[in-house]
Amino acid sequence: MFEQLKRLTRHTAVYGIGHILSRFIGFLLLPIHTNYLKPDVYGLASLLFSSLAILNVLFTYGMDVAFLRYFILADSREEKRRIFGTCFWMILTSSLFLSGILFAFPALFSEWIFRSSAYRSLIRISAGILAADALSLLPFLILRAEEKSGQFVFQKALNILANMVSNIILVAWLGKGLEGVFISNLIASCLTLCTLAPVVMRWLRLVFNFRILDSILHFGLPYIPSGLAVIIMDQIGRFFLDRIRGQAATGIFSANYKIGMFMAILVAAFRFAWHPFFLSASRQDDAPRLFARVFTYFLCLTFFFFLAVSLFVKEIIGFRIAGFRLFGEGYGMGAGIVPVILLSYIAYGAYLNFMVGIHLKKKTAVLPWITWIGAGTAILANRLLIPTWGISGAAWATFLAYFIMAASLYRVGRRLYPVPYEWGRVLKIAGIASLLAALGASAPAGARVWVRGLLMLGFFPLLHLAGFLKADEKSRLKRLWMRRICRQG
Repeated sequence: MFEQLKRLTRHTAVYGIGHILSRFIGFLLLPIHTNYLKPDVYGLASLLFSSLAILNVLFTYGMDVAFLRYFILADSREEKRRIFGTCFWMILTSSLFLSGILFAFPALFSEWIFRSSAYRSLIRISAGILAADALSLLPFLILRAEEKSGQFVFQKALNILANMVSNIILVAWLGKGLEGVFISNLIASCLTLCTLAPVVMRWLRLVFNFRILDSILHFGLPYIPSGLAVIIMDQIGRFFLDRIRGQAATGIFSANYKIGMFMAILVAAFRFAWHPFFLSASRQDDAPRLFARVFTYFLCLTFFFFLAVSLFVKEIIGFRIAGFRLFGEGYGMGAGIVPVILLSYIAYGAYLNFMVGIHLKKKTAVLPWITWIGAGTAILANRLLIPTWGISGAAWATFLAYFIMAASLYRVGRRLYPVPYEWGRVLKIAGIASLLAALGASAPAGARVWVRGLLMLGFFPLLHLAGFLKADEKSRLKRLWMRRICRQG
């Protein structure tokens, strides 16, 4: 078991480090956007980025999970080529068609998103971004399937770096404002597609197999409504805020949401490694026990990360880069939503863990029902909470949606593929993290920094005192400790 866990940890670490580095470069955009764009203008950018996230689900129509499953399980290299070729030509055709619609009717989409037809140029730029990103999907999946995590991370980092440099030139230097933000995104997406061309050419052939396409679509199409539901849970709050509280509130919420996205980076890194891992590990006799242990370790890591970010969120927001604050004037008032967003992504990570049974038993048809329960919760909660609580209401609506979605999937998954999750240990993790976070929030102002540091460092010792470790883990840690002592000696 520990060797399997080591392999998962290794790939998760590489993906995680790469995503943290690439997203850190992306976080360098915050000083640019929040210092050169006012909150109401940044709110407009957030609405369009949210719309791109929703449209991206339609451009990929569940191809990511379906392609990865069939490609990994294919018996021969030729069969893998047929799968890749069929999927690539299908995405190329559909992307050109959908982008063509956006390009031909920009006023209509501008009115839907912004309640104004004045942003037609942004819609046309977005059509190019969506097409380039959709065509980059399959080569990125190839790198994941081949476990080339280093190359995967390099490509992601290159995309963010190109985006950052373009933003510096177009937004900060040339003053192109909102349009400069999306031209930068288009440049980065096109550059990424070009650098992925060798991966495409290595696998692409002039083949199109309708049998393969039918299998891929049958498996992947149920992910369209479920994918839309997940995006709605994540993004719909911005549209409610825009309509109820205005564009400035939307911009403040979106800027602070990015701090909470630190957890999303960690969860995304886990997700990239998790799908190939549990598909290959499912053939083992002790697979359910292995999956339960992964869930426990996942929560242990994410709750520690929750403490690290939420205890020091004000210091993160006040961080300066080259003379600029991470947040410009007027954006820092939304820092209170950060811990809630962190918890939301922990709940989403639990949802990913609970998806094992759905995949292994090929019951993806239930996913739309589960995810739309979450989406419905998000819509209702945003509508009820935002008028009273503002941006805090939008944050809590996001958490409620992810939590209910994860709980619903757990109820279904345990009947399809029982996994003996270690709920006693899970309660210890959540309880100790919640206690430390509450103590940090109530610490006296004069001693808060060092007190919060001690609270964060006390997480693992308190787990140990609470009897968290099992006998096999203690034995494993003892062997590792003795091996390290022998090497030093």
